This record gives sequence, C-alpha cells and structure tokens, in this order.
Amino acid sequence: MIKTNAEGRYLVTRKGEDYLVEVRRSPDGKTFIVIEKLRKHVYKKGEEELVWEQNTEGAEEIEYDKLPQEVRRAFSSATKR
Repeated sequence: MIKTNAEGRYLVTRKGEDYLVEVRRSPDGKTFIVIEKLRKHVYKKGEEELVWEQNTEGAEEIEYDKLPQEVRRAFSSATKR
C-alpha cells in the first residue's frame, strides 16, 4: 500500500451519476486520481432497516467542466462506457 496525502475531494455529477473524486499525492510526487461512484446501501439488521453511504464530508461540489484538466482526463478515461 502506498501512503498518500489528499490534495482535493470533489463531488461530481456526470451523466446522471454521482461520483467522489479524490486527488492524492505520494511522498515521491506521484499524483493519483481516485474515482468512486457514490452508492447508498439499505440493509436490515433484525427488524431495523439501516442505511450506509460513503463519507463525502469535506468534499467540494463542483461541475465536471470546472475540474482541473488532468483530473477530467483521468475521470473520462475511467468512466468510459
């Protein structure tokens, strides 16, 4: 596993899907773009219905077009269908 520091967290909606995009940098200067599709899980524990969602605290809501160019390039490449 590589230790990295977060440089930015963004909430992005593209083609009707919500994503959490993180820009991370390793100590040797390499940049990593982490893209997660936001999901909401509902499950039952006994009679109780519980909800789990990804933590988006501290993430900035941003339009896709306003992401940095290198982040957009990685995002587009990773989410091609």
